[in-house]
Amino acid sequence: MTALSRSKKRVFALVLALALIIVIALVAATSGLGRPGVPGDAVAEVDGVDNGTVTRDAYDHALEQSIARLGIKEVPPPSDPQFAQINDETMQGLLLAIWAEGEAEDRGIEISDDDVQAELDDIAKSFKTEEEFAKVATQSKFCTEEELADGGSPEDCADVQAQARLLALERQLSDAFQPTVTVSDADAQDFYDANKESFETPATRSARVILNEDQKQVEAAQAELEGLSSDDPDFEKAWKSAARKYSQDQASKDRGGLLEGLVEGQGDPQLDEQVFSAPVDELVGPFETDRGFYLVQVVDDQPASTQPFDEAKAAIKQQLQSAREQAAAAEVQADFIAKWQRRTSCIDEVMMQFCRGFVAPDDAVDPATGQPATATPAPVNSTSPIAPGTATLSIDGNTTPGLPQGPPVPESEAAAAPTSTGLPQGAVPVGPDGAPVTGAPTTGAPTTTAP
Repeated sequence: MTALSRSKKRVFALVLALALIIVIALVAATSGLGRPGVPGDAVAEVDGVDNGTVTRDAYDHALEQSIARLGIKEVPPPSDPQFAQINDETMQGLLLAIWAEGEAEDRGIEISDDDVQAELDDIAKSFKTEEEFAKVATQSKFCTEEELADGGSPEDCADVQAQARLLALERQLSDAFQPTVTVSDADAQDFYDANKESFETPATRSARVILNEDQKQVEAAQAELEGLSSDDPDFEKAWKSAARKYSQDQASKDRGGLLEGLVEGQGDPQLDEQVFSAPVDELVGPFETDRGFYLVQVVDDQPASTQPFDEAKAAIKQQLQSAREQAAAAEVQADFIAKWQRRTSCIDEVMMQFCRGFVAPDDAVDPATGQPATATPAPVNSTSPIAPGTATLSIDGNTTPGLPQGPPVPESEAAAAPTSTGLPQGAVPVGPDGAPVTGAPTTGAPTTTAP
């Protein structure tokens, strides 16, 4: 090969490389800064959904609604840490609206005009007057002055209509997402057997006491109370008088010296020793402790007991049902988010956790454990709940159906707070398989952290 031909090939390669660079630059300029599937006039695109594009105009308008709701005068610059939170909230609302439409289409769910009107009626009921509704809708950037000109109703504003449709979509999707779980008597029995100690009530004693740093004062009380039995008509009156005159124990002196439901090993060891060894109804003391001198009379002795399975079964099944519903709901939510995140492309400027390719910032990882640090999600306004008594599930991973940027819904439809499971004090919450959750709180139904 001649030197001339080699030189021509090198020139041709350089020209080709330059042409490729120009083509790439042109594509980037017209395709959302190089993000596949994002048009040049958009910030995000959801594949496979009609009207799945989040345009720049729609994003800017949603930003205005976000700052209006947060009471901020203007959008902070991207360098401001607050911008990330506002952007996340704004994009979450925009993307969830598209995701909801896409999921409804996949499931064959249709929203009628009546469904939308029902949501509009609920929104309107949360305001005392239509004037108040219009004022809030205007301040929240959901209605323009033009839309409300000549007596226009806020219900007819385009953004309010869109919000009502999305509320109706979320309601039906939440119903469709509800998991079906069952709990058998055998499941409840397994839980009862594994947590027998949770259904045990320890032995307790109740006693009347006189406490004083001065032994002579306790002896004076003893002289007044000697020979009295709890069956005597004047017993309570005599103890109330003696406790007021002689006792320095603030916990009992105003109650006739009465300390109820004492459990051995949970109080003052020196007092426990006497209370749990003294015969019932016998006046014991004075005896010295680190707190002073005591006079004690045990008035009640309750042996330890265990709640029978038949009495605990209903509460156990309720707790297991709640735990399994929440675990199943969390799995459905995770699948939903993963499904639509894979289809969602965003430009770098608005990148957040719902976008494909999102990488959490370094400060979102706990350097000590290497695990994701606890983060506060962008605020999301709650919307109409599922019927009380069912496990709440939303399409965005929150515990109640969530929808950003919406006018308030009636307080009467606020989701009911979790109630106690009815299990005995100390009962252990369970995981989705019915096994006890070690180290979990023992009050109320267990919760599941949504993805």
